[in-house]
Amino acid sequence: MRRRRLVLLVSAITLGVFGLLAIATVLFVTRTEMGREQVRSFIQPLLANRIQGKTYIGKLSGNFLTEISVDSFAIRDASGELFLSTGPVTVSFNIRDLIDNRIAVRRARVEHPFVG
Repeated sequence: MRRRRLVLLVSAITLGVFGLLAIATVLFVTRTEMGREQVRSFIQPLLANRIQGKTYIGKLSGNFLTEISVDSFAIRDASGELFLSTGPVTVSFNIRDLIDNRIAVRRARVEHPFVG
């Protein structure tokens, strides 16, 4: 019985350490230009698979914990005609919502929106 508890405790500590290491790595990487470009290149195909047409995501900035900013965003339909376009977009959120698998936008600022 004591051995099981020890195994569970060691497993929990190991998972906790690896979890913290993964979070720290993501936070460190997203503070660099190259890391933000990797995030953008990861997100863009995900959006493209869900949206009929082509998507464009501009340069990312922000701290990725409570706020993300995109300098421009566009969606074109299958024929290449512009459907939606924006200038800078800033979205604020609470990290606890992401941990709970929710997307709850606290504040959003969209400049120069265009819907065609």
